[in-house]
Amino acid sequence: MTANQQDFGPTVEGARTALRDVLVVSVRDLSIQSHGRPLPLRLYTPAGPGPFAVLMFFHGGGWVTGDLDTHDGFCRVMCEWAGCAVVAVDYARPPEHVFPAAVDDCCAATEWVVEHGPAMGLDPSRMAVAGGGSGGGLAAVICQWAREHSRLSIIFQLLLYPLLDCLAQHPSHREFAEGFGLTGKMLEWYINHYVPKGVSRDDPRLSPLRHNHLRGLPPALIITSEQDVLRDEGREYVRRLTEADVPVQHKEYPGMLHGFINYPADSDDAKQALLLCAQSLQRHFHP
Repeated sequence: MTANQQDFGPTVEGARTALRDVLVVSVRDLSIQSHGRPLPLRLYTPAGPGPFAVLMFFHGGGWVTGDLDTHDGFCRVMCEWAGCAVVAVDYARPPEHVFPAAVDDCCAATEWVVEHGPAMGLDPSRMAVAGGGSGGGLAAVICQWAREHSRLSIIFQLLLYPLLDCLAQHPSHREFAEGFGLTGKMLEWYINHYVPKGVSRDDPRLSPLRHNHLRGLPPALIITSEQDVLRDEGREYVRRLTEADVPVQHKEYPGMLHGFINYPADSDDAKQALLLCAQSLQRHFHP
């Protein structure tokens, strides 16, 4: 070790902690009650004085495999870059808890933030929702549900390659069924674990694309991947929202696979998509 290295000061762990503290001031794991069971949440709070606009985040992973840790990086980036608080929801997963448990938990978490958020430095009047894949579908469902609840006001929805139609009958489901990351067999495996036998897959809480009334929903940014089994349902939701006079921005990334945003070290497109997400949140939180 050189003299300069000896003079540097911090321990390795201290330096790592200092870097984390620069990026996000506070990360807290919380637990609330939802339908008689604990519901873990993770609250990310940015630097500066509150109250903060808040992003409700619902992780992907086909309802089955994701959790708070698998999407921690995205939440940290949105917290820092968009300057908002993020509440990540660790909703109950199948096969232990099947539909509609995930929807129920996302609703409960959103209502909890509206009720308790102000005491924690959050501003529920500036609330957005986000998610990727199955989490994107849940975000769309929460917007449709919140429209019917006067206490809730979601001002923006950020849907990343969302799973919006459990019937899986669009051309992209056939075109990219094999060899493009998320396969048709994997998608069916996820759906079969989540949806109980006898439940119709066209229920809007499973397939928000099939809701017959989309007018009055919050503005949206929908990101799709060109080579993704879910591509066409994202495109179709853009079309239907536009027809319903909902302001919607659509960005499709050529050559990208499902979930590409989770790998910014491997792709300039992923970095640009993260920046687009943060800029869109900033624009709606601070018009």
